Amino acid sequence: MITKGYLLGERYRILETLGEGGMANVYLAEDIILKQKVAVKMLRLDLARDIHTVERFKREALATSELSHPNIVSVLDVNVETDGQPYMVMEYVSGPDLKTYIMTHNPIPLTETIEIMDQILSAMSLAHRRGVIHRDLKPQNILMDNRGKIKIADFGIAVALNQSSVTQTNSIIGSVHYMSPEQTRGGMATKQSDIYSLGVILYELLTGQVPFSGESAMAVALKHAQEKVPTIRKNHPEITQALENVVLKAMSKNPANRYATIDEMRRDLDTSLDPKRIGEAPFVEPSPNNEETMIIPALKKEDLAQEAVVNSKKPEQLSTSVKKHKYWWAFMGLAGLLIVALFVFASWNSKQMVTVPDLTNQTKAEARSRLKSVGLRMGEVSYKTSSKYSAGKVLSSLPSAGSKIARGKSVDIVIARAQMVTMPNVIGQNVNDAVETLEAMGFTVKRTYVVSTTISKNSIVDQSIMAGTRVNPKKTAVKLMISKGKPVDPNEFKMADLTGKKLSEARDYANEKGLNLKIKYETSESVDSGDIISQSLDAGSKVHRGDDLTIVVSKGSNADNTVTKEFSVSYDDSADNDDDQDTNSSKGNHIKIYIKDDNHSIDDVYRDTYIKKDTDFSIPFTLAKGSGYIRIEQDGQTILDEKVTK
Repeated sequence: MITKGYLLGERYRILETLGEGGMANVYLAEDIILKQKVAVKMLRLDLARDIHTVERFKREALATSELSHPNIVSVLDVNVETDGQPYMVMEYVSGPDLKTYIMTHNPIPLTETIEIMDQILSAMSLAHRRGVIHRDLKPQNILMDNRGKIKIADFGIAVALNQSSVTQTNSIIGSVHYMSPEQTRGGMATKQSDIYSLGVILYELLTGQVPFSGESAMAVALKHAQEKVPTIRKNHPEITQALENVVLKAMSKNPANRYATIDEMRRDLDTSLDPKRIGEAPFVEPSPNNEETMIIPALKKEDLAQEAVVNSKKPEQLSTSVKKHKYWWAFMGLAGLLIVALFVFASWNSKQMVTVPDLTNQTKAEARSRLKSVGLRMGEVSYKTSSKYSAGKVLSSLPSAGSKIARGKSVDIVIARAQMVTMPNVIGQNVNDAVETLEAMGFTVKRTYVVSTTISKNSIVDQSIMAGTRVNPKKTAVKLMISKGKPVDPNEFKMADLTGKKLSEARDYANEKGLNLKIKYETSESVDSGDIISQSLDAGSKVHRGDDLTIVVSKGSNADNTVTKEFSVSYDDSADNDDDQDTNSSKGNHIKIYIKDDNHSIDDVYRDTYIKKDTDFSIPFTLAKGSGYIRIEQDGQTILDEKVTK
């Protein structure tokens, strides 16, 4: 554990512990350079020498730092060497995690549920486009700030799709209540595994509980793998069937039956409350086709030789040999059945082999129909730019045309795609320039506005299609996230006009707004005594709590009631300057003067200054109502406290 006040990396001062985990501890800290709060995730000291844990920690830092999105926690700094304890610095999100929010706000309105999921799906769509699978999506890893904005965190077991060095064999990683069936069996996680977890999160947002629970992790894992998703509408009839269908499809046992992409799931979710979808039938996952064509290999020469030996025996020899066994009659019957079965199977199998048809220059639908007509299925569909065939037409198949394969097998096809362009990077550009560039390339541009503390107003914060991606602009809409500028500062306000008001009103206003009030007095022929003549902060200007406000108060026009007194203060060059000693000792002795007369209160500082030599002070008192007082403090010690008369 790191103690409070510890300065990490000569920059991050630890304020308190936010949480302790199996791999790392999380602290609230202050960035002393940028003067802002941050979250520091530091690998536990006892794990800092475990190479596998360190590599996992590095993967989290790398995966998160490469994902710039308003709904993903930003990584601000990474250090994997300092003091032997790797750490990363992230933006601090002060609100609760989604698990806590669900527990305290259930039931959550459907429109709010969809809005929350839209933010989660938007972030995960970017992650998947960047080739990163989270693998541990759960409400505990999803944070909410005080304005309801979602921030996905903890990419600690996230892995890039091309990282072959990371495996899950015979291990279960993540939280079992949100884990896909294939992960509980020790299989490699895919994008569809994340989609399954998102379906579980949506289920919990809608119902307030997870779909499967049990006395042990194994019991829960078995339910995910074997049991149907509990119906939502039975206990929550207000939820539309279309919305429940989003959960059911995302949580299909077979990954192939789930949404192909996050964006597909999001489109389905966003229309789930559409009146046009009322009456939609419940989603039913297609049953798996377990009937595989079994291929029996050809008999080898040694098998034929053995058969010849058996056939060469005389009947009485064969009979004697077999009869030596207790169950000779059973062996004889089984052998006969096997011989008959082999002949029947060989004859049947020859009829199950079909020829792959020529699919070139056909549409996807035509190819599917053609394959179906000969007893084959369409397998994986990929796309490739072609100058020979028009977009949407089949270029080739695998197995190729003319090949012999078993009936019921799949044939992969390659389809020609339209002329593609490379998506440019418009992040940071002015919105008008970015839109002009994209529309000139043929893209349809959609806009959404977000608050940003780093990107200037009307500039692009992010784009829905990653720069460098090859896309068909005529069939692609690009969503641009545009900065609305910095969020409104709750400590900022417009300064009121205090001129002509009473001193008491100015004090009340300063206390309410958190301003540091300083008062000066002047004689005035036009402003009544005690009223405000002027103010240092202009009316209507933007000011903040903690700013200094100096007002000038009228002493009135009666000069006969004013008496001026002279006071001398000797400079003390050996005094221990306790007051502000860290920052102001070089300024000299700190002098504070308090006076009481018709216009001043002894509780208000009349003058606050520093001296480096013996100094005389000339102070006017308005004493129409009687006598007054003066108190002078030098470095916090009272050196004069006396009554003043005319």
